[in-house]
Amino acid sequence: MGDRELLEALRRGHGSAWAELLGLYLKLVYHVVRRTLAASGRASEQDVEDVTNEFLGSLVKDDYRALGTVGEPYDLKAWLAVGARRRAIDFVRRRKLASVSLDDSAGPGESTLGAAIAAPEPDAAAVAQADYRAAVSGALSVLNPKERLAVQLFYLDGKKYREIARITGMNANSIGPTLLRAVEKMQKHLADRNLLST
Repeated sequence: MGDRELLEALRRGHGSAWAELLGLYLKLVYHVVRRTLAASGRASEQDVEDVTNEFLGSLVKDDYRALGTVGEPYDLKAWLAVGARRRAIDFVRRRKLASVSLDDSAGPGESTLGAAIAAPEPDAAAVAQADYRAAVSGALSVLNPKERLAVQLFYLDGKKYREIARITGMNANSIGPTLLRAVEKMQKHLADRNLLST
């Protein structure tokens, strides 16, 4: 069953659809939550469990109302990953604010409200970098093996066309068009998922 059919089944109240969704995407949700909490310096297994259960609970609430917001292109994997990441960041923010002292003199292990507000997001650069790597990895997955290897060798390893031809056995004249085709496929994949910055 594809993502669109799975969402329709949930909206119609088929209980087995929720079990199927968990079978497909539970590991992904755990992974995203764990990675986001780790980037903020808070990655206890109990925290990962709590955030994951809180997120999944929000999906079930009101007959899967939140899942009703998933639209074209019905990429449930990307939608769940973004939602789980946001829930983990919210958890870190709540925990940070819970340890804030409202008076100007903070005790040990506390920070003042002003310092908490002025503090940057929990290692936002690391989270953004992890999201970027995940997006690129997803875009690479839409390429056929020949295109993926050409992109790897040219863009990531810095090889010249001549070297790529020697390594892959491809005709040197076909490498440019292959790379162009591969980049267009990756751009389309990212644009379809609203991951391509303009």
